[in-house]
Amino acid sequence: TVSQTFPDELGDLSASFNEMIEDLEEKEKMQSVLHMGLGKEIAGAMLQSGALGGEERKVTMLFSDLRGFTAMSEKLTPHQVINMLNEYMTRMTTCIEEEGGVVDKYVGDEIMALFGAPVAHPDDAVRAVRAAMRKREALKGLNVERVKRGEAEVKVGQGINTGRVVAGNMGSENRRNYTVIGSACNLAARLCSNAAAGQILISESTYQEVKDVIPTRKLDPIRVKNVAEPVQ
Repeated sequence: TVSQTFPDELGDLSASFNEMIEDLEEKEKMQSVLHMGLGKEIAGAMLQSGALGGEERKVTMLFSDLRGFTAMSEKLTPHQVINMLNEYMTRMTTCIEEEGGVVDKYVGDEIMALFGAPVAHPDDAVRAVRAAMRKREALKGLNVERVKRGEAEVKVGQGINTGRVVAGNMGSENRRNYTVIGSACNLAARLCSNAAAGQILISESTYQEVKDVIPTRKLDPIRVKNVAEPVQ
């Protein structure tokens, strides 16, 4: 910011310069939000709420990844691998967005989705589980098409956890993305790792949010990496 302690002409120039800096900062924020593939309505809500600056909030996180992806990819050309992932992720992303969720990132064959950040709903946990169920059904349809084309079926495991995390615009000085971090996020990823093909594992905290809406089956507690006590 330039101090406006100059004659009128220079004062006008400094004011214009300050406005330009503010515009550039706003554009940088908007680019970070739009990088997530969000609509302008959600992007505007994020900017207005100041969510990009970083805040603690309750979020339900949905992780999913392919089972046997490495073995599958070794039998395909790089072009076939990319086509398979793009087709799969397009359909999975649609299921997430139909429930009001946001894809935080794609990491190889893994999809990380958020429900409750950047925009919160009172039933985010229910939305997350419904999205996982939508994905499972959509995958059945995709696999029917893949088999008809002579291609191998795609198998997926999913994990969901609800908890408080830090959400905001994070990264380097040159590149930042909106994301969430915290132990609750890590647990969602661990549950995904433990989920069998076709299985949706939810934590106790998510269960408490959805138990009156979505049928579940109680499993034996499991041990997950970096968590001292077994997880229900």
